[in-house]
Amino acid sequence: MTENQTTLAITAHQDEDSLIVTCAGPSDCRNCIDTLYRPTLNKMEDSECTGLVIDKRQIFCSRGEKSINLVAETILHYSHRALLRKLAIVTTIEYKKDEQLLLETLYQKGVNIRLFTELEPAIYWAKAYP
Repeated sequence: MTENQTTLAITAHQDEDSLIVTCAGPSDCRNCIDTLYRPTLNKMEDSECTGLVIDKRQIFCSRGEKSINLVAETILHYSHRALLRKLAIVTTIEYKKDEQLLLETLYQKGVNIRLFTELEPAIYWAKAYP
């Protein structure tokens, strides 16, 4: 990210046993790891949340180098420490190819993950059992 870009804005709230996170602003994979994934998954370790919904529809990804494998490694590192039962990522069509690669990587490693284009179905899925 360049100096004239604003930082990634992140809001989070708990809905029953799920943590709902909304992000907005410019970012790249490294910035998402440092400002989104690590802090969010750390927060899940300290809570009773078992579902995680990340709404990334307002993130503007840089066109630079993608680090999808590094994002996956970060999530896998925390998924064994946090009680992560379900991970829902809400994304736009523009970034669906990148998120699909992340989904495939994490799903192969045993993470229960799905992609959505709307927030409400993602929250419903994350809160539903099993």
